[in-house]
Amino acid sequence: MNENLLLRLRVEDLLYLEADLLDRWKLQDWLALYTEDSWYHVPSTDVDGDTAVAENSLFYIMDDAVRMRERVARLSKVGAHSEHPKSKVRHLVSNVRVERDGDVIRARSSFIIYRSKDITSDAFVGHYIHDIVERDGTLLIRGKKCVLDMEALRPHARISIIL
Repeated sequence: MNENLLLRLRVEDLLYLEADLLDRWKLQDWLALYTEDSWYHVPSTDVDGDTAVAENSLFYIMDDAVRMRERVARLSKVGAHSEHPKSKVRHLVSNVRVERDGDVIRARSSFIIYRSKDITSDAFVGHYIHDIVERDGTLLIRGKKCVLDMEALRPHARISIIL
């Protein structure tokens, strides 16, 4: 089998596993897919999310590994009123493209995430940019940027789920 095809299949498996864990609210298991120096970013919808950087762009979410752990801890508590009871979510990932840049595997994929809660349904549409590294034969996510391909969030919408 072609080496590039095999790499893409391994990356797709990782992205599909991540989506499944988020759908089932297995947030500790989701965190285990990430490196100890990981990050999770969601740029605002009014910037070019592919090139957005903290120095000159607004982000809805800009978590480092510590904040990711704190986010998971908050969402796991009953006191997380925005997600108690938990939203029903479905992460759909497609169009996965993979390229290697030295030790980093960069994956770009499309997503749509459906969120249903309190008789309201939201759809978050966009694309992911994952930075992935291989450690002892295992692929781990070093970083994830969720670029929302939307003009704006729906009135009163919030991103209380992990995209």
